[in-house]
Amino acid sequence: MYGGVAAGLIAAASGLLLGTNIPPLYVLAFLLIGAGPVLGYQMASGKLGQDWKTLLGGIIGFLLPLISQIILWPLLVWAFNRSFAFGKLWLGSVIGLILGAIGFFVIGFFIGQDPAWVGFGWSMLWALWGGTVAAFMTAALRD
Repeated sequence: MYGGVAAGLIAAASGLLLGTNIPPLYVLAFLLIGAGPVLGYQMASGKLGQDWKTLLGGIIGFLLPLISQIILWPLLVWAFNRSFAFGKLWLGSVIGLILGAIGFFVIGFFIGQDPAWVGFGWSMLWALWGGTVAAFMTAALRD
């Protein structure tokens, strides 16, 4: 749950920064979405701030939209912290992206023609992705 909240709040900030016409801030906020599930996992497990390499892997793994979340994000989080199982990270990222896309389009379907739903849908897409990935991070932990 923490991963979804963290990723959703960062995604909402990136959506709000898009309208400011300041690309560096928007890009920075977009990259920080990748750190959301890692922050959520660390908050839930009581390890907040103890593993900076995994946070860095989450941020770098969010460089390329959509391709990164399927391939690069799980690979870099796993590479920077080998205590996670790569297959579970990858599966969580794919399932989270599918759930996020479904949530995005369901919101669009119910709100309809008003284009104001896109920002909310964007935040919910990444909140669903972040929550799913953080849950799979907990399941992927190898002792």
